[in-house]
Amino acid sequence: MLKYALLSFALSSVFVYAGVLSEEQAIQKGSAVSVALVQKLSSELKGQMQMKGAIEALHFCSQNALVLTEQVAKESNAQIKRVSLQNRNPINAANVEEQTLLRKWEKLGHFGNPLPAYEIRDRSNGEYTYYKPIVINNETCLKCHGDILPGSALSKEIQTLYPKDKATGYAMGDLRGMIVIHLGK
Repeated sequence: MLKYALLSFALSSVFVYAGVLSEEQAIQKGSAVSVALVQKLSSELKGQMQMKGAIEALHFCSQNALVLTEQVAKESNAQIKRVSLQNRNPINAANVEEQTLLRKWEKLGHFGNPLPAYEIRDRSNGEYTYYKPIVINNETCLKCHGDILPGSALSKEIQTLYPKDKATGYAMGDLRGMIVIHLGK
């Protein structure tokens, strides 16, 4: 609990800013917000996975991932979403611009090139969109996003909660999606 209070304080103190953001400030804020989001989501999901297993972690995620994302967005005064070409939740489907960027990153990875740490787009008047790749870099992620045994209890539960699921079959190092952070006014 103390960890979240400190994280919340750090976010609020870093992001109290009046005026127009520079690109440098947008990059710093985007980086800090994406780190905060990943820490919040991954620590919660790892805890659920360790205490209750994959099915309960899946339930927790289905009920709380969007809530936790909104919590970080509110604390950081930004708009945040997680998107993917292979989304689990239809809410997380990438729009056309995001699809283009994700496909560009997929091609980089396919040819063995490293992904960028982020991309930033100037939307004018001190507004920016910060894009951060989400890469599978933890075995815990693969419990629900890796190769799921067809017909298993977990597979059935994924289909129950997400009938149009496209978010399995990943391996370590795969591009899972991206965090999109709209910064500015």
